[in-house]
Amino acid sequence: MINNRKSAMERHSKLKSFRKNLLACSLMVLPSVGAISQANAQDGSEDRASGSLLLDQIVVTAQKREENSQDVGIAITAFSGEQIDKLGVENSIEISKFTPGVSLSGSFAGQQQQFSIRGVTQNDFNDHVEAPNAVYIDEGYVAMQQGQIFATFDIDRVEVLKGPQGTLFGRNATGGLVHFITRKPTDEFEGFLDATYGSYDHVRLEGAISGPITNTVRARLSGMFNRHDGYLENAYPDETFVPAALVSGLENGIVAQPSGAGADLGGDSTWALRGQLAADFGDNSELNISTFWTKTETSVGPYQSSPTVAIFDAAGGHINTIYAGPGETREAIGPGGVALNGPFDLDADTARPVAGGDWFGYIDPDGNDFLTSSNFAFDDLGDFETYGATANFKTEFENVTFTSVTDFKHHEKFQALDLEAAPVDQFFWFGQAEIDSFTQEFRLNGQGERYRWVAGFFYLNIEAQSIQGFGAIDSSIFASGPGTGFDQPRISDLDTESYSLFGQFEYDLTDNVTFIGGLRGTIERKEYDFEVRTTPNVTPLAWDFDNPFSIDVAFEDQTQDEFLTAKAQFDWRPTDDVLLYASFNRGVKAGSFNSGGAGTLAAEIPYDKEILNAYEVGFKSDLANGLLRFNGAVYYYDYKDYQAARWTGLSNIIQNNDSTVYGAEAEIITSPFENFDLMVSAGYVDAEVKGVNIAGTLHDVRPTFSPEWTASGLARYTVPDVAGGDVALQASISYQSAIFHNLTNFDATRFDGWKVVDLKLGWESQNADWALDVFAKNVFDERYNVIGFDLSQLCGCNEEAQGKPRWWGVSVRKSF
Repeated sequence: MINNRKSAMERHSKLKSFRKNLLACSLMVLPSVGAISQANAQDGSEDRASGSLLLDQIVVTAQKREENSQDVGIAITAFSGEQIDKLGVENSIEISKFTPGVSLSGSFAGQQQQFSIRGVTQNDFNDHVEAPNAVYIDEGYVAMQQGQIFATFDIDRVEVLKGPQGTLFGRNATGGLVHFITRKPTDEFEGFLDATYGSYDHVRLEGAISGPITNTVRARLSGMFNRHDGYLENAYPDETFVPAALVSGLENGIVAQPSGAGADLGGDSTWALRGQLAADFGDNSELNISTFWTKTETSVGPYQSSPTVAIFDAAGGHINTIYAGPGETREAIGPGGVALNGPFDLDADTARPVAGGDWFGYIDPDGNDFLTSSNFAFDDLGDFETYGATANFKTEFENVTFTSVTDFKHHEKFQALDLEAAPVDQFFWFGQAEIDSFTQEFRLNGQGERYRWVAGFFYLNIEAQSIQGFGAIDSSIFASGPGTGFDQPRISDLDTESYSLFGQFEYDLTDNVTFIGGLRGTIERKEYDFEVRTTPNVTPLAWDFDNPFSIDVAFEDQTQDEFLTAKAQFDWRPTDDVLLYASFNRGVKAGSFNSGGAGTLAAEIPYDKEILNAYEVGFKSDLANGLLRFNGAVYYYDYKDYQAARWTGLSNIIQNNDSTVYGAEAEIITSPFENFDLMVSAGYVDAEVKGVNIAGTLHDVRPTFSPEWTASGLARYTVPDVAGGDVALQASISYQSAIFHNLTNFDATRFDGWKVVDLKLGWESQNADWALDVFAKNVFDERYNVIGFDLSQLCGCNEEAQGKPRWWGVSVRKSF
């Protein structure tokens, strides 16, 4: 029998609650609109928008042609490069702080993260798995999840498109996409150098130089260096925080000799370089070539350990995980509260040696603060390298523009973490990958008096070899001495080849009503080889893809999917400053394969494609003589066979489950009086994944990393004519409500909501050639969790990673 957690009455109540929240948002927003309009009418400030940082008109390419973002019937949050700099955004994922309906999921304590958009997310950390929300850089697709984190240096703009974008964008834009566009070579010589120093010995250098080489050739070279020390202080081995009596109480000893260097965690060192060349061929043709390289070294994943208790039913099914109370001594709990033995407890008893600790007596010394004790801790064990090139050729005929975009990217990575994040030498986890991607798009754009169209062909090839797994070194309490350590790598080799034809047509039915229709047909083939091996321990960095050891699971398969994505939309402009739209978008992400651990059944490895049917109505408006921008949308998603990822102890498994999503967003940007900018945004998401099998019973749950509410606000006031320049005072706040980090929605997989406040004080010279900024991020030092794993059956604990602590800095910029 299906045990649905919400009855029909509860569903009706939920829908009423959604409508009530939406109405409340509208009622809060509308009075402010009227007040601002009235104030501006009284003081006659019709032209002040020209001096506003946030009200700048941003040209986007969301429909594969240049348009004002306010003229596109898609929920878009766009920022110019200047805005990104002034907002203090330093890496790709920080843009989510200012984007309603967007949050982050991830793994490896935040060293691997990806965007979650409107409840559409994917928290499978295996590197051969592509994200359902695509990331593009200069129209080149980023195939590797790890590649979604990068430094945003020398960026021209970023576009966040919410809702399925599968018609015009060639890859996995089921829930939406984020497109970063870099600054291009210029006709005149220019450049800049930006230097930052801050907390944890943070040093960041960014610079670019650009200009003409000949009358028809231009070049740009830009680069970035960023490093900082670890912010998670590691007290091991000086202080173990494990009672001495326990050390002598086990045969092997709880506190082994340090296998790591006792390094602090969270450190990062990154180099990046980008070179671009632009060449004109006659008056109508242009070629842009961009090459790029980046290399990052990071610490072992900065997780902390939190004691937890697994709860089982009479059949032995895991039905909940709770945090261990300060007096808790049971390792696990069965029916009626009976104490159960933990399977990895070497003493084979049913009691925790220290009340409130994990199975081995460890209690984090300061709870959710930034002091920990981890034996497997290195400051440079993570290693990531990416390089590639993108070539964009465009030529214009009389009424048609032809565009070719060719992109190649190579990704390599190795990273590791202390699996139980504690001083007891137990297990480590590692991930290694080499991924090559190649895409080619040919596109034609044209227009007539009342219509516009785009059509094209897209090809993609991805070769992904990856390893995820865990192991124990010789000093582990799960090894019996020298030569007895082991690894269990899960080795995946996935080749993906995809072909698609696409087209979109717009026709003006009247002067103010437009119909938009689009289709994309795709054929996608995959070949997959998968093995799980148990081997003698050989240090993680020695792994390759041909190590000849015993095989526990071997699997091979080939698949082919054919599917259609589609778009149908009506745009209506009741006035020149207001756009209303109603749309249907169908997004599809092809099926693929899991890479679970030993014991994985062949039937559990493949999973099917997911189909998202999205219905949305929205509006965009520029009011009060251009001093107020007010945008909003409501949407409903009917999600078939959603690829739901779930951590199951020592494996991550994706299964297909239906899902529904309701949501609403609102965004206000205004300059209510001279030299003052204000931005307020909010997003509401009511998402549900249906029929998830938990201990043999089906439950309706909330998707992972999908907060019900996201909100942000920013206020910026500029004081002109101070010391030969302008002084800007800026404050921003970001809020996210509670999330679950596991699809089970167990009690201890719920993270509370958080709010983070950033402050910035800046000075810029009148001719903008010098700038000085002083900033503080997370100024109130908010403590909040962002990523976690349920390990209650492994160590009586969960891994949990925290958002960064208070971070101050000073930066100086010279432009020329």
